[in-house]
Amino acid sequence: MTDHQEKADQVEAELDELERESQRLEAQIGGTRDEWEQRKADDNVPGADGKPEAADSGLPPEAEQQE
Repeated sequence: MTDHQEKADQVEAELDELERESQRLEAQIGGTRDEWEQRKADDNVPGADGKPEAADSGLPPEAEQQE
């Protein structure tokens, strides 16, 4: 095999790996986007409606729990 062919094979293998990684990231982004849309639609998720100031109660949730 020539040096050029070996280099071409190496570059092709790297391209395949980058393509797989790109597809994995696209799927992850899509899942995150779907989850965010679900949270925005859920009234029980404070701040997800685009009004983060409404979510701030001043104390973290664990500090508000009564013992």
